[in-house]
Amino acid sequence: MCTSTGVRIHAPDFASAAAWLNIDHPLSIAELRGQVVILDFWTYCCVNCMHVLPILRDLEERHAQDPLVVIGVHSAKFDGEKDAEHVLSAMRRYGVSHPVVVDSDMRIWSAYAVRSWPTLVVIRPDGTLAAVAPGEPDPAMLESFVQAQLDEARAHGTLQKKLALPQAAEASDGPLLYPGKVACGEGRIFVADSGHHRVLVLDETGACIDTIGSGLRGLREGTFREAALDDPQGLAFKDGALFIADARAHAVLRADLRERRLTRIAGTGELGRAALTGKGPALSTALRSPWDIAVHGEDLVIALAGSHQLALLRGETIELVAGDGREAQIDGKGTQAALAQPSGLSVAGDVVYVADSESSGVRVLDLREGSLSSLAGGPGLFDFGDKLGAIESGMLQHPLAVAATAQGVVVADTYNDKLKRFSPDGKTLEAFGPQGLSQPAGLCVLPSGEVLVADTNGHRVVRVAADGKSFGDVTITFAPKPQRGVALAPSPPPKASAAGWFTALVESRNGKGLAQGDGRIVLELSAPDGFELSSGSPWSAAVEVSRRSDLLHVTPEFAKGEATGGGSQTVVLHASASHDADIDSELILTVRAVACDARNHSACWPVQNSFRLPLRLLANGQAEVGFALPLTLPQ
Repeated sequence: MCTSTGVRIHAPDFASAAAWLNIDHPLSIAELRGQVVILDFWTYCCVNCMHVLPILRDLEERHAQDPLVVIGVHSAKFDGEKDAEHVLSAMRRYGVSHPVVVDSDMRIWSAYAVRSWPTLVVIRPDGTLAAVAPGEPDPAMLESFVQAQLDEARAHGTLQKKLALPQAAEASDGPLLYPGKVACGEGRIFVADSGHHRVLVLDETGACIDTIGSGLRGLREGTFREAALDDPQGLAFKDGALFIADARAHAVLRADLRERRLTRIAGTGELGRAALTGKGPALSTALRSPWDIAVHGEDLVIALAGSHQLALLRGETIELVAGDGREAQIDGKGTQAALAQPSGLSVAGDVVYVADSESSGVRVLDLREGSLSSLAGGPGLFDFGDKLGAIESGMLQHPLAVAATAQGVVVADTYNDKLKRFSPDGKTLEAFGPQGLSQPAGLCVLPSGEVLVADTNGHRVVRVAADGKSFGDVTITFAPKPQRGVALAPSPPPKASAAGWFTALVESRNGKGLAQGDGRIVLELSAPDGFELSSGSPWSAAVEVSRRSDLLHVTPEFAKGEATGGGSQTVVLHASASHDADIDSELILTVRAVACDARNHSACWPVQNSFRLPLRLLANGQAEVGFALPLTLPQ
């Protein structure tokens, strides 16, 4: 693993793989010699992992002629993700064409000492580890790092001819491909045909009467015929317009059904790098994976799965209403509470029901009081199951949709391939609707009380009677064949330094863990040998809890100041831990500073380093844990 010692460590092999997908034979480290290899440790429930896939796709396209191989390592969180066929469906849905090794028992994960999703591992052509980097990579720094590895190996003569690997087969074609969400209004049915990057407008019989988007992948406004979407998900109808939450374009759009024109109304079209705070202009606020949308009066409620938040779109302004950006199940005042990848919405009066997928729960937002509570789920992000009866922990597994009905709230228990319904008082959960669904992700209630279901991996829409006892497919007719390809070719990322992209693994100084309650994390930054952090020079430290953010909260998340002089700088973070057993957590820390020659003080260099800080949460831990962090100069 990449550390400050410079020792080269050989990459472990894949002997424990449960299956290989998108390739006709298992790969080995020996076969991959002569290639720069990127291992993408992911799980398809994880929205941060979804953010990495387009970055890797673009990287692969730019280096199509270079000896670069990307391999996904699918290490499942949920039981429903361990099935190889489910993994293959997710790959086809998200356009993953590179080989993927199924690591259901997480043995490869353990061999590489991975602690969080997503994590990228870069392997040199000589089979040694070049980098281990948790989190979403900066595209420019990743590109620079990969190019540096290719250049270095080419100079040393260790590169070989690009390894020829078979291309992934196309997913089966039909009127729908992995439909995400479904909506209803004025006698019409709207289906997010997510795998075809379009939205179908159907009449009550299922006949297609209009199509929003050509099928080309991307984000392009304009007439329905020329418009482009990229994995559209949430849909909401109001006053002759359909509002679309486009998850991978990170935008909210308005489709005028009379003028047949698509217009962006929120988001910049680029992935936001930070959680939402306060309110601001909707069109210039970068969003993180808006996954669903619902109407509340004149406003729109938006589920931002990528930043674990709920927002209100009011005219030209977007405002945070719930979730502080942590991935956790914490009830309370809206902006102080926490959600975990909210992915489905249903509004009843001033109450918003939320499918909180990563907590395997259903949350309730009271817009009048501005408070968030839990109907089911948790208490932790790994408490999931498949139960009926009185509400307790572990009732659901990664739900993606909810629908408020007169008989109770229906929930798409997505990774259990089922629908369930809460009793009107919310105290029990009962079976509802058909068996044999395949990861349902969208729900809509018709005026008749019938429930429409987007059965995502079944590539269909199912109509369920109000009592849940009868059901049948909606037969879709006259849907045009979608175009294939990309609306706009992606721009190459700007040039950036590769230094500091990868992370060094740093153990705590005292080898102890953090106790429950309030505590401190003390970081001692030290300048490289012969250098100093000159008095008055700026420094900053950004910290993210990359593992078990439901149990550990660290503030400030971003600290900055001026160095006090000498070879070191102390940074103190305040921590709040809520564990009652011994649990592994981890922080990612990015430090920016200026290092100056200790003798020639005018010779200074900007420094950016990232660190992985494994942090044990112990029942009998300490109130303070410290880390010594040696800074390194750019190469």
